[in-house]
Amino acid sequence: FLGMLGYFWNDWAVYNNVVLIVCGSAASWMIKHVLNSKGGLHNRATQYIPLQPFTLSETDEFLKAKKIKANYYQTTQIYMALGGIPYYLELLKANQSIAQNIDRLCFDENGFLRGEFDRLFKSLFEKSEKHVAVVKALASKWKGMTRKEIAKTTGLSNGGSLTRTLQELEKSAFIQPYFPFGKKKKGSLFRLTDNFSLFYLKMISNRSLRNQKGVFLKLFSDQSFRVWSGYAFENICLIHYRQIAKALGIASILHEFSSFQFSGNEDYPGIQVDLLID
Repeated sequence: FLGMLGYFWNDWAVYNNVVLIVCGSAASWMIKHVLNSKGGLHNRATQYIPLQPFTLSETDEFLKAKKIKANYYQTTQIYMALGGIPYYLELLKANQSIAQNIDRLCFDENGFLRGEFDRLFKSLFEKSEKHVAVVKALASKWKGMTRKEIAKTTGLSNGGSLTRTLQELEKSAFIQPYFPFGKKKKGSLFRLTDNFSLFYLKMISNRSLRNQKGVFLKLFSDQSFRVWSGYAFENICLIHYRQIAKALGIASILHEFSSFQFSGNEDYPGIQVDLLID
């Protein structure tokens, strides 16, 4: 089909003011076969629109439009658990509290998002087991991992296949690379920034919760919940670095974002700064 489409495009459509819009959730397929096509569609894309999740502000507007009452703290809680995915936010009900909504969707035995993690990766990526392995590895280490550490933890070969997997996860807003202060790509840390994946792996999977009610509120006193909360909130800050710069009044000044890590020596203890603005 793609070969015929390329022929049709170059032989007729390009001369007849035709606009072709390709959209869908299988980002890796479109990147590989359309944007990076080596056939008739090579270099034919004139615009690329990576549709990102909602920001916190957009999530707040969306909830208000759905008549869901949530203050900033509650909106942040929703964002920490579900991320800014409109499809997930659409599932929230106005007649339930935030905790009740999360319970129904994520912890109920028949909750719609209970099995979403497995469905999600299979629908988005070819050979999705590689992508899942990387995401699970990153979820196990709060500070993030280097490419070399990812390869060692997952058992994946540190070659072109891993490069494609990381690129596809980045373009699909699951992970983000953070470059060390004063450096470019060498030594960059990859971090899991998709909040739903993190919430699923840390709080939902491997948890037997049959016939229990109010699970989300009960988890508040659990140490794993506090650890997850801290990491998820850090994610929100990293995702919203542009808004942070604007709030600090430096958005109009040239600035760079990076991470900083010092392993420590005989004179000074180690230190890590997740978000450094230069």
